Amino acid sequence: MERVEALEQIVRFGDKREFAYSALASFPFDSEVELVKVTKQDLAKALNKFLSNEITADDLELWANFIEFRDDLNYSEIEDYIYALANPILVGELDIIKINKMAKLLNAS
Repeated sequence: MERVEALEQIVRFGDKREFAYSALASFPFDSEVELVKVTKQDLAKALNKFLSNEITADDLELWANFIEFRDDLNYSEIEDYIYALANPILVGELDIIKINKMAKLLNAS
């Protein structure tokens, strides 16, 4: 699995997601270029997975942390959302009410 495909699998909750984590280990962590853009649609999918109980608050936080720490991902379009999801200790616990509000704000933008 190539680096871009592995990143896309993780960011977009692909069916080869677990394998993608292992595949990324064979590539350098740092990157000079952003290879994948994380979109509002990717965020909406993650929020909906949480709201439909497919993933937990911890899963959502880990997903956001993964995105936040990667040099090869461009998430500037949703940077504030990713920060909030990755830092629940600073911005408050991730719960249904908060994620519903995020989803509504995202849909309105």
